[in-house]
Amino acid sequence: MVVDMVTWRMTNSMKIHCSKEDLFVGVQTIQSALSARTTLPILLNFLLETENSKVKVVSTDLEMGVKHYIGADVESDGSITIPAKKFSDILHSLPDGQDVELSVDPGGKIQLKCGRSRFGIIGSPKSEYPVLPEFNKSKAFEAPAGLIGYMVKKTIFAASSDETRHVLNGVFWSAKNGVLEMVATDGRRLSLVQSSLVAKDREFQVIIPTKVLGELLRLLTHYDVKADSHDSILVGVTENQIAFQYKETTILSRLVGGTFPHYEQVIPNKKDIVVLVDAKELLAVTRRASLCAVDRGGSVKYTLRKGELEVASASQNQEFNEVLPIDYQGGEFQVAFNPQFVMDALKHVDSAKVSLGLTTPVNPALLEPEGEGNYRFVVMPMRI
Repeated sequence: MVVDMVTWRMTNSMKIHCSKEDLFVGVQTIQSALSARTTLPILLNFLLETENSKVKVVSTDLEMGVKHYIGADVESDGSITIPAKKFSDILHSLPDGQDVELSVDPGGKIQLKCGRSRFGIIGSPKSEYPVLPEFNKSKAFEAPAGLIGYMVKKTIFAASSDETRHVLNGVFWSAKNGVLEMVATDGRRLSLVQSSLVAKDREFQVIIPTKVLGELLRLLTHYDVKADSHDSILVGVTENQIAFQYKETTILSRLVGGTFPHYEQVIPNKKDIVVLVDAKELLAVTRRASLCAVDRGGSVKYTLRKGELEVASASQNQEFNEVLPIDYQGGEFQVAFNPQFVMDALKHVDSAKVSLGLTTPVNPALLEPEGEGNYRFVVMPMRI
């Protein structure tokens, strides 16, 4: 190790020029993969190195890694790992519209110049930093970036945050017969979306951590990628890794191990009662009802009567009820739900009306957007 360190100090001498904005965006892009809790101090750094006349910045927490390329004028090649938070704070303090000169001397000291400002930081050699796996393009498929983002948004909110149920801490992706299906559940609600966007001979079943999917959404939001965008994203799936490559950024992550529950058994295939409700009205009235429900574990009651849906809630000091006119001709039926689960589902409904399918007050309810058959939501009732 001493020999390696000496060799690095003698040969490493990097110098680059780039805009402050490009460098700042690059560091921001990779920051989510930095480890907040770690016993390895090097994981608080990010790697900066030159590659093919560009500058590459890399971060990892050993579960997820992000790699981003920055356009730069490379005067001399080299590499260095830099304390991420301090460097980000420095970049944030610099004036906009300025060029940055970054150089590394043979002793590992980083000099950053911007206008009249000069900063000096001590870095660590690349040899101390974990190696990020390469993107395996042989098992990758191309898909519309906007559609992938749309499908992730429709499901990620329903995944569990309970770390003791690790197989539910991700979104299940299943490819079969040309259809990609995404499913997420926390055991009390479920979201499913599907689209024909993979080759018919492509099959896989993987559980992707919500952290990497959240980072993917953040990346697509940064580039303002809409659901109908025609930009492509490259998705690589292997037995233990998922990778996304979009423009100059690559995100890699380990998959969640284990077997995803047989979610098909939860989705109702029989509906004794089906009512069509205005989605925005139902969301608004459920939000109002939630204000008077018990803070934790409270329920909102939905009562169907001829021509109306009553939404009501009560706690020790508050109560609420409101009636929505609907086309319903059956007998009285009452069911209760966690209002947050209903609101989460309705926030992701794109159609004007939503179909509410029910069987009994204790069986799962199905929410489906009118005229859009590629996604649906399941919510388990609460006992009244």
